[in-house]
Amino acid sequence: MGAALWALATLAIWGLQHNQAFAAQWKPTEQLEMIIPTKAGSGVDNTARTVQAILQANKLVPSPIIALNKPGGGYAVAMGYLDRFPGDGHRLFVQTSTPLAGFITGQLKFNYFDFTPIANLINEPVAFMVRPDSPIKDAKGLVARLKKDPGAVTIGIAAARGNAFHITAALLARAANIDPNRLMVVVFTSSSDGMAQVMGGHVDMFLATPANFKSLLEAGRIRMIGMSSLRRLDGVLATVPTFKEQGLDVQFSVWRGVLGAKGLSPAQVAYWDDAFGRMANSKEWRQAVEKNGWVSDYKNSRETKEYIKAEHELLKSVLMELGMVK
Repeated sequence: MGAALWALATLAIWGLQHNQAFAAQWKPTEQLEMIIPTKAGSGVDNTARTVQAILQANKLVPSPIIALNKPGGGYAVAMGYLDRFPGDGHRLFVQTSTPLAGFITGQLKFNYFDFTPIANLINEPVAFMVRPDSPIKDAKGLVARLKKDPGAVTIGIAAARGNAFHITAALLARAANIDPNRLMVVVFTSSSDGMAQVMGGHVDMFLATPANFKSLLEAGRIRMIGMSSLRRLDGVLATVPTFKEQGLDVQFSVWRGVLGAKGLSPAQVAYWDDAFGRMANSKEWRQAVEKNGWVSDYKNSRETKEYIKAEHELLKSVLMELGMVK
């Protein structure tokens, strides 16, 4: 083995041992909390409770985990709760890009980058969903209505303006040469609330990740007119065309990950790197990803930190274009 190769191998072994040593220095000593910024039944809630179940069933953590729903304020309520526990590794916040977007637009009054990135877990495309009897049959029909009057179609999202769902709607408008600021966007505290309003005929359309609504699609209680994915998904979702194949350059995904409190120590971060790394490699996690139609996208704390920095720049550029950055 050459000297350079030997040095690299030694460094890799040292890094692994270093992380394991850090992980061994801290472990939970009390009940753990999985903080969920949306109501029960939402896509984020489903992800959080899936993580909770697998961590506990596989004994990847020594303490029980409770799921704690803290909806409201575009994730501000949940982040305000997490903000009360600096340096506490027993509380984890399940996030999407919503709080990052809220930080960029000034809706979130906390400094997002003061909190500790732990992991990214999955990403999902955005589905545009309507009632079965909706006159909007496909993306072409939606664009025709929006071109006639952008405010004539009520578009529901959860749980804050400027989030991934709002951005996806804006990207569709931009792809069709429609002013995204003229869209009639209605914000709900959870995807379950928004879908109830669509099915009740109170809003025309709801945008969400599709996993939680596959059963409604299969039962014929909703239609999905388009998906923001690069290609069609599997299973029952394979019936849903992408916007790309309908002639609109709209591709965007919702990522879901885990954020820790402010000021976590290297030992605390290393512990969660180890726990989530093992979870992401488990059979149970792979089965959950397949069952829910998610795209597995595990990143450790370091990778997640870099990913969030890149997302920050991307979201900032889009939100500035939409006139949402103060």
